Amino acid sequence: MKDGAASTGAVGALVGAVSALPGASGSTMLVVFGLYERLICAISGIRRLASDIRFVAVLAAGILIGMFACSVCLDFIVDRWEMPAMFFFGALILCQIPDVKSMEGRSEPAGKSWWIAFAAGFLAMIALLPIREGGSIEPSAPVMILIGALFAIAKILPGVSGSTVLIALGLYDAFLEAISGLDFGYLLPMIAGAAAAVILLAKTIRICIGRYRTASFGAIMGLTVGSMVTVLASACAMASGAEDILPAAAGIASGLIAGYALRLLARKYRGMGRIDDSGDRDRRD
Repeated sequence: MKDGAASTGAVGALVGAVSALPGASGSTMLVVFGLYERLICAISGIRRLASDIRFVAVLAAGILIGMFACSVCLDFIVDRWEMPAMFFFGALILCQIPDVKSMEGRSEPAGKSWWIAFAAGFLAMIALLPIREGGSIEPSAPVMILIGALFAIAKILPGVSGSTVLIALGLYDAFLEAISGLDFGYLLPMIAGAAAAVILLAKTIRICIGRYRTASFGAIMGLTVGSMVTVLASACAMASGAEDILPAAAGIASGLIAGYALRLLARKYRGMGRIDDSGDRDRRD
């Protein structure tokens, strides 16, 4: 893919739309298009950011546009068909698991550190279930700061869906309403939370993935699988009887189809993305 403003903005829009879908990782799409390492490098230091500010700004603008467009549609869908939508999201996470494994690039069997990290990530997501069962949390400025921070952390962790984490915490409805309604009273605190998280954690995450890749991806896989369990558990809790079997099956089937389509897109562009990103990385280093 050419390194131009139009192509970067288009990828950003796709990443933003995917980011709004629980179960789909926007950062995974950045990996697919070969822009993930360049972005992490750019936001991990003031000098790096200044040298690549045009790329970051165009990508961020595309992400915001895509996220807004997708959130408007999702707000309508979740209001009317929340239970099938939750099954859809759970199936989408299931399709994402092979992509997380391929990003790790490990050919040998998982070792002790991987399994310990996996268990920690998985249990962290399962621990959120009691919070999720308590229902949605009312939006407020501190809550929106937390939402922005969680979403930004998910953006710089490949394989992790920020929307899934928000669902597990009961914060997804507040997120959708703020984005789709362009409520700047909530959007500005959310942006502030996201900026703070990126500034504080981007460099740390870059170091962890570089130096402790096995354990880092074990934790990422644990978070991904745990996300699937929390979302599907919430969906099952919403189902009330035999009349919900067909809508649930439709949600699962459509989620598997959408997940497979995203995997085909990844397979089509992965090679091209890696070549472009390696070239950018060599130039910056």
